[in-house]
Amino acid sequence: MWKVDWPMRWAVEHVDFEPAGMDHATPGSSFTVGHSLVEDIFGMPRPAWFGYGFVGFAGVQKMSSSAGGAPTAEDALRILEAPILRWLYVRRNPRQTFNIDFGAEVVRLYDEWDALGRKALDPARRDAQVLAYERAVSTSTAGVLPAPAHLESFRLLSSVADITNGDPAQISRIVGASVDDLEPRLSRAWHWMQAYGDRTTIRSAPDLERLRSLSDDERQWLAQLLDHLPTELDLDTTTTLIYGVPKLAHGLALDAPPTNEVKADQKAFFKLLYNLLVAADRGPRLPTLFLALGSDTVRSLLTPPA
Repeated sequence: MWKVDWPMRWAVEHVDFEPAGMDHATPGSSFTVGHSLVEDIFGMPRPAWFGYGFVGFAGVQKMSSSAGGAPTAEDALRILEAPILRWLYVRRNPRQTFNIDFGAEVVRLYDEWDALGRKALDPARRDAQVLAYERAVSTSTAGVLPAPAHLESFRLLSSVADITNGDPAQISRIVGASVDDLEPRLSRAWHWMQAYGDRTTIRSAPDLERLRSLSDDERQWLAQLLDHLPTELDLDTTTTLIYGVPKLAHGLALDAPPTNEVKADQKAFFKLLYNLLVAADRGPRLPTLFLALGSDTVRSLLTPPA
């Protein structure tokens, strides 16, 4: 019945323009029937139309309210800042299809958005991408949309929220900013981690069996790390130390460029740290994890038995 209802409304309401999904414009579909009915039965001209591409979600070809279970804008805004959700649409031709993914793709999306924000600050780099950014960050009625006063990467905030279980005091200590200044991104990072991220489980006791079976290289790496680990940790120093331990083992300085051998050892060293701290081969960024745990806990989990 709605195939009759649509052209009836065109005629009664004198519709001049009707956008719709591309499937309505295929031969024999809604527009074919509607154009015939509005002209031949209702005696009104057909409206101009525009076919737009579908938006997919999590492998579904298109989101459909009639099929049920389709995520809404409210669902998306629990994960994405409002300008980013707008940007997903305004940066594309309406005919272009695309997918919205609430999985690991969200982290890359935030990284891309932050890079575009830095680009938009340079007048010499103004281009179509920057214009799309400017259309996304404000509206004619709401003005400039909310953005964090202190910008930190979504990757960092989700990791910190994960390993601190969303504790505001811990988050503020690690990031070095108040949680209010981190909003609205912080709450979205925490919600994403709870709903879609891989939660991290910290070991409650050292893995004595693994610590007893350390190779000579592994034992040297942990000794170098613990020897240089300060009581009070900060992000920059901790990052330099974690990446620099394999350099020290090769007789290099902490700030020396890594050789191919050092890079290979770094991968093995990082895997060892994850095994000993979170019982996994990978996890949140190690410097962030160290700051969340604190020096005492790190030492208790990484110190081999006598």
